[in-house]
Amino acid sequence: MITKESALEKAHHGAILHYTGRHECTRTVGPRGGVKENITRCRVSGQVKTWKRLPEKFEFPVKYGMYENHYVDNHFYNNAGDFHFEEDCPLNK
Repeated sequence: MITKESALEKAHHGAILHYTGRHECTRTVGPRGGVKENITRCRVSGQVKTWKRLPEKFEFPVKYGMYENHYVDNHFYNNAGDFHFEEDCPLNK
């Protein structure tokens, strides 16, 4: 989950995010020892936008693939809970 404080601190241009809206980040080991990671990676493509009138609100753009662009925010799309930063991934712990 991304909060306003973590977005202001870590969401710089090019930072990697993991999207967990469809599935969680998983790592499976096959029968012959092969490791497969199931992670949907996005990257930040702009700066964090905040509002004076709504101090808890934030948003920033992300890019996925070659043509897909979207916004991560906690107000209109309310999808900040579906993303986490790469260094905060539960697979790294």
